[in-house]
Amino acid sequence: MNTKAIVAVVVLACVVLVPVVIAAEGVEGVWEFKSQMPARTMTATMTITKNAEGKLAGTWSNQSGESQLSDITFENGKLKFVQTNSFGGQEMKTTYEGTVEGTKITGKGKGQFGESTFEGALQGEAKTGTDVIVGAWQMSINTPGRENVEKLTITKNTDGTLAGKWEGRRGESKISNMKLEGGKLTFIRASDFGGRIMKSEFEGTVEGDSIKGVFKSDRGDRDANATRIKSSNQDEGKKAEPNKPPAEKKPK
Repeated sequence: MNTKAIVAVVVLACVVLVPVVIAAEGVEGVWEFKSQMPARTMTATMTITKNAEGKLAGTWSNQSGESQLSDITFENGKLKFVQTNSFGGQEMKTTYEGTVEGTKITGKGKGQFGESTFEGALQGEAKTGTDVIVGAWQMSINTPGRENVEKLTITKNTDGTLAGKWEGRRGESKISNMKLEGGKLTFIRASDFGGRIMKSEFEGTVEGDSIKGVFKSDRGDRDANATRIKSSNQDEGKKAEPNKPPAEKKPK
């Protein structure tokens, strides 16, 4: 094969692959679903993100609880995935296939109990890159003899870098060097213990509304898992301060 032929093949491969990559990024985010079955209507929330391997991953939440999605693909506007429910130790799978147009999706589901039609809407804009991690997270850290539950709030700076705020039972800790690459979240946490600064490094895998990872320091490794804190209103920041005393009323 001559040089011109090789160049032509490379260019053709790029043209074919680029639309798929862009589409996969555009489908990330939180989707609200409504499925119409013969006897009833079901609602669910689906969250799609990318795992550590750069592949699409997702969670499915409804009145039966939360489950992981599998076999997620998004090509040429077609989203496919498998949702698995567990009832009394028995797994039941439903295969969904739908067409995405902007922030809307319509399609069909096929499972053990027959077929259903569904429609869904993306909440807000499609999330890409580091936007999928922005928000408030409840972090549980396993230490000898107890489990600490604390709060990590992740924001995005104007230059696109990530920033974090850590609130725990000992007060706030400083977060630095926060990065999200290939579904892996890493950062350094510096805590003040009576004037003594102790640092630990976190590394975890982001999958939808959960993070599974570990803190590493001179004191050893500590398992740490997080779940996204969801709020139905815009007053989340105010509700996150339960210990703040009410404002004093001025005497008339």
